[in-house]
Amino acid sequence: MPFLAIALSYVLSSISFPWLIARMYGVDLRTTGARKLGGSNLVKTVGVVPGITGGVLDGLKGLAAVLIARALGLSLEAQLLCGLAAIVGQMWPLFHRFDGGRANATGWGFAIAADPTAAFLFMGPPVYLAVAARLLIKPRPTRVLPIAALVSFVVFPVAVLARDGATATAFAGSAAFVLIEVRRLTAGLREDLATGAPIGRILTNRALYDRSELQVRGVVAI
Repeated sequence: MPFLAIALSYVLSSISFPWLIARMYGVDLRTTGARKLGGSNLVKTVGVVPGITGGVLDGLKGLAAVLIARALGLSLEAQLLCGLAAIVGQMWPLFHRFDGGRANATGWGFAIAADPTAAFLFMGPPVYLAVAARLLIKPRPTRVLPIAALVSFVVFPVAVLARDGATATAFAGSAAFVLIEVRRLTAGLREDLATGAPIGRILTNRALYDRSELQVRGVVAI
C-alpha cells in the first residue's frame, strides 16, 4: 500500500493543471511567457483568475497527497513520501516529458498538510510580505517573490527542527527544499550554458531568483 500510494501521488501530480487551463484558452505555456508550467506564468499569459485557479490546484496536489495517505492510515513517513512524490510529479511530470513547473505551490500544500502550524506561522510570513510588496510598491519588484519562496522552504524545516527535533517532518521539509533548488538549478540549464555566460552568474540567478540567463537577457519573459 505505501509504495502504491507514493507511485500514484507522483503519477497524479504529473497532471499539469496550469497547462490544461491554458490549453482551454488556446495557449501553450511551454512556448509563451516564461515557458513554465506554473500558475505565475498562467497569470501573465492568460489572466489572474485562471492563474490563481491553476496555482491553487497545483497546491492541492501536495496537500491532498499527504491527507489522503493519512486517511488511508499510512505511517507518517509514508504520508510525507507521498507529499514529496507529488512535488516530484509537479517538477518532472510523466505526462509532460519530465519538464514541469517549479512546484512552489505544491511544496506549500505539502507543508500545510505536514505541519500547518509551522507552515502558516513560520513558512508563510516571507511569502505574505513578498506578495504585499508586489501589490504596494511601484514599480513592482520582480525578485522578491522568488527569494521569499526560497526562504519559506528554508524556514519550514528549521522551525520544525527547532520545535520538535530531528523528526521525519523536519527531514521531509529539508528534502522539499533540496528538490526546489535542484529544479531551479537544472531546468533548461543547457540552454543557459550555451549562451557562454559566466557559470557563477547563471547558477546564482537560478538559485536565488529562479531566473534563467535567457530571462535575464530578455530573450524569454520573466
